[in-house]
Amino acid sequence: MNRPAIAFLLSLILVPGLLNAQDSKRTEVLKEYCKRAAQLPPRDANAHFRFYLWCSENNFSNEAGFYLKEALVIDEDHTDAREALGYARYGSSWVLKTELAKPTGKSSRNTKAPEAEKTPELVITTTPPATEAGAPSLPADPSTGEEAGTEDSELVVDATSYSADVIRKKEWAASLAENLNIEFQTYEDQDFLIHTTLSSARHAKVGQLLAQLKAAKKLLGTVLGAKGKDALLWPAKVQIVLLRSEQQFQQFAEVVDQVDYAKNPESGYTKEEHTAIWQPDSTAALRILATDAVKYIHGTDRQTGWWLSEGVAELVIGTLKSKSGKDARDKAYFLRNYKTTADILSAENNEDNIYYLLEAQEMKRRQERRSRAMAMTLVNFLSRKVPRFLSDLKGKEAPAAPPEDDADALKVYWLSYVNFQEKTLKTHFKKETEELDLLWKRHVLDMAKKYNAAADQRARYPNVRGRNRKD
Repeated sequence: MNRPAIAFLLSLILVPGLLNAQDSKRTEVLKEYCKRAAQLPPRDANAHFRFYLWCSENNFSNEAGFYLKEALVIDEDHTDAREALGYARYGSSWVLKTELAKPTGKSSRNTKAPEAEKTPELVITTTPPATEAGAPSLPADPSTGEEAGTEDSELVVDATSYSADVIRKKEWAASLAENLNIEFQTYEDQDFLIHTTLSSARHAKVGQLLAQLKAAKKLLGTVLGAKGKDALLWPAKVQIVLLRSEQQFQQFAEVVDQVDYAKNPESGYTKEEHTAIWQPDSTAALRILATDAVKYIHGTDRQTGWWLSEGVAELVIGTLKSKSGKDARDKAYFLRNYKTTADILSAENNEDNIYYLLEAQEMKRRQERRSRAMAMTLVNFLSRKVPRFLSDLKGKEAPAAPPEDDADALKVYWLSYVNFQEKTLKTHFKKETEELDLLWKRHVLDMAKKYNAAADQRARYPNVRGRNRKD
């Protein structure tokens, strides 16, 4: 919504006495606009297009343009939205009708197809060879300014097996393309292998995704003590499949990975060696980067408490959202985790504390949101006090896990691992676990106050649908 409209809405709410009888009809229309905007499904391209039509019919021209563009953000191939913007179908692409109408001065036999914004269908041809590393035109590399190198990183990989793994993953993509008759464009660099059904590996969405992945890597390097843009955090290239629309993403999930319902708040999922997403800002991609980096820190895949890997993942997600989130809710993600944890710890008869995080072998799947919030606040609290403690919790002194099929040995091992965690924390912080628990809870409550203060500020100055997003 543009600023004049916002000003008008505020005047309607705050000073109704200034409105005269001639404005009453427009006031009712404006109220209807606010009602419809608030109820608009955020991921429904058809609903956004219908709202665009309503806005056009009711003289909300600026808002109409916004929702028309939103429909294409959700589904690049939305026929009605494309046609409303003056595009026409040209093979599997969309071309402006004015381009089609231009005379070429050549015979039709030699006429070259006009430039088009290609949006590959789910049914296309074969996989082209991968583009050279560094091909996309990207925003500034967030890791610049750091000295290249692998300072403090002990992860070493065998070059032969590393190359063989890349070849195997590319063969998987090629086989998938042939079997499903789809086309992948591929971006590759030292850390990432991205297959996309967008028109090009240089597509803006690939650049957006890659910028986010690089920012996550830089943050992980700081948290885990492996600084430098060339530091290795993963033993193999992280493989991501970026689909061009939510519909195509759902089809991919059902056909390739047999995931019946892949829609989730993270706009993606991880299955075996690949992560499938359809939004470049998907938190699913960030989560797998973080959990795998924690798993392989120091070049070992020794056991890690779930709270550590999930806490680091939430810390990365929350930090990046607070810096570059698309709306106010995104930017409040980090502090909202503190609010969630404060509510848990302040509840009557609450039994959750630092021991729950250290001793539980698995996260409570029915309480993922709250468990992850608690883990993030503990990781942030501890890492702010002693940054290097995270790597020591996964260091060479950690007990080695027995075979997974030996249930009795696993029970004994887990008890030793819990004792190892508590001993490591006591060594670093010079405090007993009970005292650390009290300090952590105090930290959580203090941070939650900041969230409440920010929420009060937003309540005083609301905007329609809570958006502050720019196109």
